[in-house]
Order: sequence, then structure tokens, then C-alpha cells
Amino acid sequence: MFHCITSITPNTNNYTITLTYDDGFTVSVDFTGMLERGVMTALKPPEVFNSVQIGNLGRSIIWREFDIDFCADSLRNK
Repeated sequence: MFHCITSITPNTNNYTITLTYDDGFTVSVDFTGMLERGVMTALKPPEVFNSVQIGNLGRSIIWREFDIDFCADSLRNK
């Protein structure tokens, strides 16, 4: 079954993003290690990291200006 993200809260103090899904499930995803490699380094500035949005129909999170996205299901299973 697919679940959709209904709310997103980035935290630049520890580079985590807390996601809440349509069934009430909440997960906090740590992006710290990912921000040290490749295109992900562009997300390190706090104002950029905080610009994360819920993607189409809640099925992803996205940083539109950098064309970076993560699937809602893969984040839920982290």
C-alpha cells in the first residue's frame, strides 16, 4: 500500500526532516551523511535545506530548484 506525506518539518540543527504520513505514521530522516556527497552538498546551506517541499500528491519530498527528490515510501522505510 502506498502512503502519502501530509506534513514535513526540516530541522537544520541536525539536518533531519520529520515526515508525517496520511495514516499518522511519523518518521525522522537523518540527511547528515548524504549532504557530504555529490549533488547533495548543494542542500547544506540552512535556507536551502529548509526549502524542502512535499512533492506531487504527497508521494515524495523535493528541492525543486535543484531537481532533487526522495520517494515517500523509501523515506518511510529508512
